[in-house]
Amino acid sequence: MIYHRYDIKWVGHCKFDNSDKIWGWFLYNDPTSSDYKKTSTSAYAFWAATGKTPNFKRHSYTSWTMDKLVREKKNRKYNEIAVEKVLELWPSVYEDINNRFVFYLLVGDT
Repeated sequence: MIYHRYDIKWVGHCKFDNSDKIWGWFLYNDPTSSDYKKTSTSAYAFWAATGKTPNFKRHSYTSWTMDKLVREKKNRKYNEIAVEKVLELWPSVYEDINNRFVFYLLVGDT
């Protein structure tokens, strides 16, 4: 179950005119760690046009940092939605995140 690897903390949806975008952030639970829990001080933002290839950016995991990013997205017309709603809009979101995020980690952009 790959969804256990991605502890999604916040997701926003921005839809107006021809735009339909998702932005959110998660903590990564590394399956290779002995306790299978968050082992780093990093959080990862992800974004994509709904249903398209996601992109990622690593951030220091502090509540101040992540709250600031969420406020910025809210100011840019992103409305918070539940993960369940994301799954309705983008049923393969976890698979798409996993496929691209594994590549992101292998390339060393962390």
